[in-house]
Formats: sequence, C-alpha cells, structure tokens
Amino acid sequence: MASSKPKQSFIPFSKATKIEKLDSLTYRANLDETFCIGAVPNGGYAGSCMLAAANAHLSPRGQPDTLTVHFEYPGQTSPGPAIIVIDDVKLSRRLSTLHITLWQGGLLPQAPWITPSVSRRIALAYATNINFSTFTGMSMPTGYEGTPAAALPPVPDFEALKSKDSDETWEEIKMPKAATLVQRSLLNWRFYLPREGPLTPGVLDMWIRMASGERITQGALPYVVDSFPFNLHTFLAAPELRALLEASQKGATDAQAEDVREKDRQRATLWFPTVVMNLEVKAMLPEEGVEWLAVRVTSKQIKDGKFDLEVLVRDVEGEMVALSHHVAMIVSLERNTKKRDPTKAAL
Repeated sequence: MASSKPKQSFIPFSKATKIEKLDSLTYRANLDETFCIGAVPNGGYAGSCMLAAANAHLSPRGQPDTLTVHFEYPGQTSPGPAIIVIDDVKLSRRLSTLHITLWQGGLLPQAPWITPSVSRRIALAYATNINFSTFTGMSMPTGYEGTPAAALPPVPDFEALKSKDSDETWEEIKMPKAATLVQRSLLNWRFYLPREGPLTPGVLDMWIRMASGERITQGALPYVVDSFPFNLHTFLAAPELRALLEASQKGATDAQAEDVREKDRQRATLWFPTVVMNLEVKAMLPEEGVEWLAVRVTSKQIKDGKFDLEVLVRDVEGEMVALSHHVAMIVSLERNTKKRDPTKAAL
C-alpha cells in the first residue's frame, strides 16, 4: 500500500506551535489550518500550543518539562489566533501545577486580551511540570516489563520504509484520496502499519515519523498521541468483526458482509472529537528530537457513539516515552464542518 503523497508544503511544527508572550500570564498562539481535521484543528496540536506556553512560563523556575497534563475540550477550536491564559495553581521547588485556558473569539489586541461576553474557553488543561534532568528518586523493574504487552514490535528497516514505503513487516498506509481533503492533519504524518493486519488482535501497532522530515520533539507529544491513521477502526475491531470486514472488501455478498461494508463506507462521514485526553511523560526525547517513534493503540470499548483509547509511545530502543488515555465521541462530520457561532458551545 504505497502512501498517497500529493504535492504539498509543510508548516514546521516549531512554527505552527510558536507562542508570543503578552504579559506575565498570557500568551498568543496561531492555530494553523494545516493541522485541521475538517474545519477543526487537531486537539493534540492545540494541546502542544498550550504546553508551549506552560513550559515557557515555568522555564524561569527551572521547570520546563511537562510530567503530566489533563486536557478537556468543551468547544471546537478554529484556525487562527488564540489566547492562552496561565493560572498558577501551585508553585513549588520540585514540581509546579498550572491551569491553562485557550480562548478564541472576540480577542483583543491589548489587555485584557479577551472579551468576557464573547470569547469562549475552547480548551482547558491542568499541567504539572518538573525538571527531568534533575528529578531523581527510587526506581525498580515492574512485572509489566516482562509481559508480551511490553514487548517492542518488530523494528523495521527504516531506510526501506523511507525509500520504498514498506519492508517485510511494515507498510505505509494509504489514505483514500477523498479523505485527504478533510483529514488534512493526518498528512503531517507517515504511518507504517503491519502488512498482515494486527500483530495482536484488537491492537494497532505502528511506527510513525513526520512527513515534513522534521524530527519529533518533546513538544510534539500531545500531537503524537492524538494522531491516528484513517483506518484505525479496522485494527481495534474484534477479530470476528475484522474477518467480516476483510470478507466484505474481497467482495462477499451475504447480508452480514454487506452491513459491515456499509459501516466501513460510513467512516468517511464520521468525526471522532476528543472530549478528554490525559498525557503522562515517562522520558525526555533528545533535545534535537527523534525521527521515529513506535505507537501502540488499544480500546476497551466502542459503544453508543463514544469510546476510549489507550496510547503507548516508545522510542526505537524500546524505552517508554509517554502514556495517554482518551475519551472520544463518534459524530457526523457535519458537526465539524458546518458554520457555527463562535460565541456558542460546539458539543
């Protein structure tokens, strides 16, 4: 499956997440449209902008590194300017906690920067920051480390993936051409999935790198854990459902296969907005970033238009980099693309 690679220019992630300090607690960001799903910037990308402000705020205290962050998305972000406001919840020597609010609509060029009766809280976060380079304490192996779930998936021939889109185990996923117009954010990534389907039933293992050729830095981790290939659902599905899906794709004509085929076709009309996202950072990436990361995604239940995701991120050596948990919804893409009043709630 060679990847769909339309000619396109990429906005450097560092530029797309650049923030401007306005005062001691306020920052300005500009959410770039090339990080959108439909008309809405990716939630993890917006989260990266929020953490850029948080880390800049705490760097003078020697706490530039996010240990854990909890995001809530009460509204839909829009491409364009945003104001990020920091509230110091607790500042201490080893770790500090911030409340972060991303505002859009009714923004002002001077303090107070927002219009209380018009501007909306689009995204909220609680972040705890430390200094990873000086943070020390007890360490010990856990039983999990010896389980199959902890094993790193087969390491690819990275040069083959870059030059030929595949090797013996992995191949770059091809996104349907029609979807590229809507799922613009996904074009910022190269997703490499197992050629023969899930390595473990119900589990998506993948290797990722940035399509621009940039290296993945610490600041990109919220975006990493909120970026998934178009066909994520086919890997998370129960084995019997996946078998039906494969049969339907091969032309099976029985009623059950046709029903599965119709549901698969509906994927292009659906949007999976994140309601809550938690991120725990386990290790710092090198300052210059890394080219490749291994990502494992699982879901405990997909039911009644809502679902959970658990995400594990590791480097090429198998070291755990981050853990993430999501609660998300399944809604019509029309909810994403229709014109909306920026002063009203979206979901």
